[in-house]
Amino acid sequence: MSRHDQDPPNPAALLYILGSIFLGPTIFLAGYLITPANGDFCDVAVHGSREQRDRDYALIHTIQTTGAIVMLLLGALALTYLWLNPRRVGLLPRAVLSTGILIIASGYVLILSAAQYGNPTCY
Repeated sequence: MSRHDQDPPNPAALLYILGSIFLGPTIFLAGYLITPANGDFCDVAVHGSREQRDRDYALIHTIQTTGAIVMLLLGALALTYLWLNPRRVGLLPRAVLSTGILIIASGYVLILSAAQYGNPTCY
């Protein structure tokens, strides 16, 4: 098979990489932007009560965790497709797309770790 007989690079991998440039920050910031205090955990007065504040921050945790896990799974699927279909994508485009997917996935791991270990406290 010649180089010209191969299909163009996987559009799903390109869409994942390019879409994540906007989707990653959106997933991270979405929870904070929908809380009444815009991310200020210690300002209970804006939330109305400690219980409401806790519900708001549980929602932030859920949005960030769910978004990051879904995007990590999609990245794993795109990466798996690239490497299980070597005849559809040449070696160089496959390596470049794989590197891009891994870089983007590391950002989602960062979001996931921030959501898991970001337990705010007020003194």
